[in-house]
Amino acid sequence: MEKIQKRLLLISLGISVTVLFIFLFFTIDRGTLQALKSANVWLILAALLMHIISIGFWALRIQFMCKSLGYRIPFLHSFNLVCSNQFLASVTPSQVGGEPIRIYELVKARVPVADATAVVIMERVFDAVILLIGAMVSLVLLNVTSFGIDIPDYMMTLSYFSSAVFFAVLVIFIIAAKKPVWGKAVIGKAADFFLRKKDAEKREASRERLLTTVNRFYDSLGYFMGKSRYGSFAGLFFTALFWVNEFVLVSVLLMALGLEPYFALSFLFMILITVILMVPLTPGGAGVAEVSMAGFFALIVPANLLGVFVLLWRLIIYYFNLASGFISTLIILRREAKEKEVKV
Repeated sequence: MEKIQKRLLLISLGISVTVLFIFLFFTIDRGTLQALKSANVWLILAALLMHIISIGFWALRIQFMCKSLGYRIPFLHSFNLVCSNQFLASVTPSQVGGEPIRIYELVKARVPVADATAVVIMERVFDAVILLIGAMVSLVLLNVTSFGIDIPDYMMTLSYFSSAVFFAVLVIFIIAAKKPVWGKAVIGKAADFFLRKKDAEKREASRERLLTTVNRFYDSLGYFMGKSRYGSFAGLFFTALFWVNEFVLVSVLLMALGLEPYFALSFLFMILITVILMVPLTPGGAGVAEVSMAGFFALIVPANLLGVFVLLWRLIIYYFNLASGFISTLIILRREAKEKEVKV
């Protein structure tokens, strides 16, 4: 692991542990201990299993999207790359650190760089589409009916702001996808800036390779947005399954603590929290995730169980990702040390 990654990991863990400690310190009382004694361990394990199933949905999304481009990726390889991706995503703002590892692992499975990049970027697009639709529906519903709960104005303002940022990024991508000439011009200028210190011959060769890759990328992108309806449908289908499963998981945790599941309201809260976490503020959303979760769910979770509830959620969504991702990364490093290729 590089120094910058170690530093980000320590920062992310430090922020998360500190915020969780503060929540627990101010919320635990005798009622908390009584509730924990009667907590349903099987439902907590069920929530963990649901998260693992979500990882499986993500792996299937990659597998089917690659298949639509003509590449067959083993499911276990796809599952392992998703886990490894989550390790880096957990320590980088807006979870962008996971993209390079996904592209790299697809390339190791003999998917060309441009096609692998197109698959990974389209994954982000499908996430954006599903989450934006959900966020817009959530904001409308919360404005029309408060579900009998008074939601603070600052939470709604933060949700509107995050949704607007998310929407702007999606619009920029759509413009770049619809106008390849403009997109290539922007990439070309960026390449000139970063390659300016190289000599003319090397700069031109690097620029040529980059533009060749970009052309291939636009071909793959056009395939997803045009001919490959199968790949796009599969991508959206498994994206929806992933997020629905992740959001229902929260209601299962509420039931594990003996609370009302609030399926509809929890679902709306989780959509808004996820959109907020997409704005790059801290490594892995550490601190922001805990505060956002506590801020919204304090409206339906008793104060003495709020810290425990947030802790259980982060143990499954964040700390489990770190642990499983670390193991998956070791598997990749071991394979690289033996210079093995993925069997396709």
